[in-house]
Amino acid sequence: MPSSAKPVHPTDGPPGPPGTVIRFDRRTTRSGRGRRVGSQAGPSEPAAARTPQQELAITLEAMFLHNNRTLSDEATADAFRVTLDAVLLMLDGSRAEHLVGEEEYRHLAGMIHGMRGAPEAL
Repeated sequence: MPSSAKPVHPTDGPPGPPGTVIRFDRRTTRSGRGRRVGSQAGPSEPAAARTPQQELAITLEAMFLHNNRTLSDEATADAFRVTLDAVLLMLDGSRAEHLVGEEEYRHLAGMIHGMRGAPEAL
């Protein structure tokens, strides 16, 4: 069975019905001393002035900050890119196995390529 056919942890994921999106950019995170602080992710311009790529970068950075990491750290950004390369490899395998069609592949691969640019968009 291809590795893409069954998730490793099928119960992991956000709470709520499938498709639920958790916004990390408006959450607070814990500082190293245990007190709650506002997320530092995101430029100061209003959300309406940001591009979709900037919004994605802000959301991804907030996820990293939530785990005491940042995409502005070059080692973390490199590990992020390597991980996305692995995801693209799995997606390529899914296409080769005819588990995803060409249209779905182009859509998903485009999103992943957009994610690769998040460290530079911050």
